[in-house]
Amino acid sequence: HIKFEVADARRFNAESGVVVTNPPYGQRVMSHAQAEQLYSQFGQAVLKNRDLKLYILSSSTEFERCFGKTAEKKRKLYNGMIKCDLFMYNGGRR
Repeated sequence: HIKFEVADARRFNAESGVVVTNPPYGQRVMSHAQAEQLYSQFGQAVLKNRDLKLYILSSSTEFERCFGKTAEKKRKLYNGMIKCDLFMYNGGRR
């Protein structure tokens, strides 16, 4: 089952599953400082649940610091012309 949802990442709540997200980069939708605050709040909401697998696309070079955990794997790629990383967290195997 695949569920697509638009929700407030700061209030994320799920017991298990796979989350794929492309949060704001702090360039067009919000400021850089606001984006870093969002990464931190999202990290606090999701990292307490070890049964989630997370795949997060971000252009921020400070994403892992703000999020609160170093990714187990990272892949460099582009979102249009923006250099990004795909940060991968493997749930219970962390």
